[in-house]
Amino acid sequence: MKRVQIILVACAVLGIACYVVYRQTAIRYEKKLTQALEQERNEYWDRVGILEKNVAELEDELAGQRESIVPQQRLAEVYGDESVPSTIEESEVDCQALQRQVLAVFSYLDNKEYIQSHDLPGGTHELFQAAVNQLSQQLPLVSGEMKDMVSLTRNVAHFFRVLGEMRIGLFKEIMAKEDEVMEAMMNTLFSWFLSCDRCEDAQIACPPTDVLYRYAGFFLNTLAGKSYLLRRDSKVRVLTTYYCVLILDKANKEMLNRDGIDIKHFIYYLFKDISNQKGLAYKNAYLNKLKRLRDMYQARRR
Repeated sequence: MKRVQIILVACAVLGIACYVVYRQTAIRYEKKLTQALEQERNEYWDRVGILEKNVAELEDELAGQRESIVPQQRLAEVYGDESVPSTIEESEVDCQALQRQVLAVFSYLDNKEYIQSHDLPGGTHELFQAAVNQLSQQLPLVSGEMKDMVSLTRNVAHFFRVLGEMRIGLFKEIMAKEDEVMEAMMNTLFSWFLSCDRCEDAQIACPPTDVLYRYAGFFLNTLAGKSYLLRRDSKVRVLTTYYCVLILDKANKEMLNRDGIDIKHFIYYLFKDISNQKGLAYKNAYLNKLKRLRDMYQARRR
């Protein structure tokens, strides 16, 4: 009996010792992995710092390339000669100018034959507004989609369930046929979404920050959202991710990041994606914004 007790005690001591060694090894490995990732990020941003010295030259080069990427004439077709956005760099929000640009986008689309063939009651403005309202009322999962197959399936089919096949098909058709001006139109719509709460007497309603945050989290942080973006054109995927990061930053400022999504991770990889993406008219502005966000969140961590 005494021998059995000694054996049991020895086994218990051995088990505890093995667990302690395992925990210490795991902690050391995790620490080394974290340090390696941090070093990789720091080295990357050091290389970015070197490249930033050439920003002035790049801006002149991009200014010359912009005309070939998006001809001014095409932008004038969308916005009119007086309302063409000259830049997407941050400035004081001009609500009236922004509303004119949003309405100009819908007016431009309504004059297209492929849109008119759908015989939309109320045009693309009402179609878009109805889609925004329905998506605001039926939100996707940002966390917990993997708890069971029903949750995952519903999240994967979220847009199809809420919007239906016809509207999804029409939105895809618009993205395909308006590829040349899609970047400018996305900037107009997302700029309105991000500024709508500061504009009084808005003719175009938009969802609150909490709803925008849910969809940003869906695209950035869920299997369903990531798989949806992977099926899109690379330009649309990169731009959607960029605006999701801006929405997440807005949610952080308003203390609405209830899921604790780490924006620094997305800033790092998005910077690389945009740097490698061809055909972006406002690439320099996107990169400058990401640099400012990077510096701000790095400063907060210190």
